[in-house]
Amino acid sequence: MKVLKLHPLMTVSLLQMQFQRLLSCNIAVYMRNSPANAFDTLGEAGFPEEMLIEFPIDETLSLREFEEELEDKFNFTLELCNKDNKPFTNKSMHLFQLIASLSDGRKHNNEYNAQLDITLDRLLNNNHQGPQQIAC
Repeated sequence: MKVLKLHPLMTVSLLQMQFQRLLSCNIAVYMRNSPANAFDTLGEAGFPEEMLIEFPIDETLSLREFEEELEDKFNFTLELCNKDNKPFTNKSMHLFQLIASLSDGRKHNNEYNAQLDITLDRLLNNNHQGPQQIAC
């Protein structure tokens, strides 16, 4: 089962990397109806939670249903896009079809996956520590 990890301090670019790894597609994230910057955090984009959320991906959902579910649950808008960052026009296509069509035999890069997991772990570990004191 594929699991999307979301955290308010996660940047849009880190979320995009997760989507590339999990669903073999790109995403566009919107803040107040305009495209978010890659360095904006999910908290800035409207993510209401204050801790890590692990969200299982139901691959039987259509692209439209998946986008709407994320928007309803997590209060930020995203749109699934192809490799050229153009939104998919067939929103009734199911996620499992998207994964199969975009993977086109490409093997998942284990080093890339491990690096993404390390980045997520660092983000979470830094967040769990108390405020860092700076000596003057």
